[in-house]
Amino acid sequence: MSESPLRNAIEAMKNILFELKLHKTGLVGLVILIFYTFVAIFAPYIAPADPNKIGLADSYAYPEWFALFPKYRNLPRNIILNLSYSDWKMNVQGHNISVDNINGSVFIVARCSDKSQLSSVSLEYSFNYTYDPPRRFEGQIPFKIDIFNALGSYARIKCFVITPSGRTYELYDSRPMAYNLSRLDAPGTFDARDVFLKLKLGFSPHDNLGEKIFNEKGVYKLKLLIIIYSVHDNGYLKVMIPYMYFRIYGMLYGLLGADNLGCDLFSNLVYGTRVSLIVGILASVISVSIGLIVGLISGYKGGSTDQTLMFLTDTLLFMPILPLIIAISVFIGKSLYLEIALIALLSWMGLARNIRAYVMSLRDSMYVEAAKAVGASDIYIIFRHILPQLSPLIYISLVMRIPGAILLEATLSFLNLGDPSVPSWGRMLYNARYAGAFFRFMWWWIIPPGLAITFLALAFILLGHALDEILNPRLRVRR
Repeated sequence: MSESPLRNAIEAMKNILFELKLHKTGLVGLVILIFYTFVAIFAPYIAPADPNKIGLADSYAYPEWFALFPKYRNLPRNIILNLSYSDWKMNVQGHNISVDNINGSVFIVARCSDKSQLSSVSLEYSFNYTYDPPRRFEGQIPFKIDIFNALGSYARIKCFVITPSGRTYELYDSRPMAYNLSRLDAPGTFDARDVFLKLKLGFSPHDNLGEKIFNEKGVYKLKLLIIIYSVHDNGYLKVMIPYMYFRIYGMLYGLLGADNLGCDLFSNLVYGTRVSLIVGILASVISVSIGLIVGLISGYKGGSTDQTLMFLTDTLLFMPILPLIIAISVFIGKSLYLEIALIALLSWMGLARNIRAYVMSLRDSMYVEAAKAVGASDIYIIFRHILPQLSPLIYISLVMRIPGAILLEATLSFLNLGDPSVPSWGRMLYNARYAGAFFRFMWWWIIPPGLAITFLALAFILLGHALDEILNPRLRVRR
């Protein structure tokens, strides 16, 4: 007996899938839904980057395929350099100084002699730059300086960039440093947006430093100069530079470019599939479950129970859902699961009334009266005789409510009432509006999330109409 309902449910699903093959529109909806589900499950493998990671490219970067057009062909690309010991061309000047390779780090030891002296180690790296001038570049130089028994000695680290025409720009200067200084956790940095760096190099604060320095095509050089001054003593100095990080931010990036913070738009689009499916399915399941329970109890019990439940249902039914959700979100907070709960708790009333009316017609049927006459319990009658009759309505309602939940979540996110930590399609559209993408005509930022919402909602609508035709005998047509 316990296996009969499960076996019946499996057979019913097989029959539905068989009938679905004969409905072309329903089959199209199912294929689209399978595609979205695949994207949602394998989002970490499909998306090339973390959707919330900033600085992956320059602000408002164009998609990479824009390079097919002559106007965008020479836009700067991402150039990322992590330079270790083997990448540098070295030049040592001075005595009692050695340079070693320790796990890729440049390790310099300068021993004090019988007289004070000034020594230096020069590290150079050349790279070819063939694009238009970039708007932004930055770099990091982690280092550690240790001085032992050499009071008055110091080490100084400078960084330069040398253009193809020979102009030299000093990007970083550590100043004289002594006594166990470590910049490994907070390395020395330079950034093209730094106003003080612009003034130091003789430019205006409003100038674009990237365009001023990288305005030539050819071979550029990065140069690290480590200056060591050792006094007359018996001690020594140690300088360790694990690597140097240098980056030019590109204006061409990914399949859909980058937003105003440099986040990958394609990764946000991929991960948005998860949010829409989670919100749509969970909100629909919870809403249908509540409506089913309230409708069953109200329709089967009748009397004061029916009046109380229908008074609550009617009260919520005539309340404006969107303004109420907005008010609760503002006062309580922004959370994805709060959105799901609010959407579900405020959208079950219509289904509850429909199920109540259907149950009231079923409870007076002959087979229900016969079951009561032989002493069957109310729970047995509901699960054995009434609930199976409601299954077509439940399936159809479950599928048809998902598009509404998806659109409502996108609306809340577009109004900045969604969870800001969760990448969603509505959040993408809000960021586009906030960052001025509409005024910049950045259609590759605006249209993809809009189409994604449209096609996902359309998939559930097509599938719902097909199920309605399959499960509702009055809508069936001869095929």
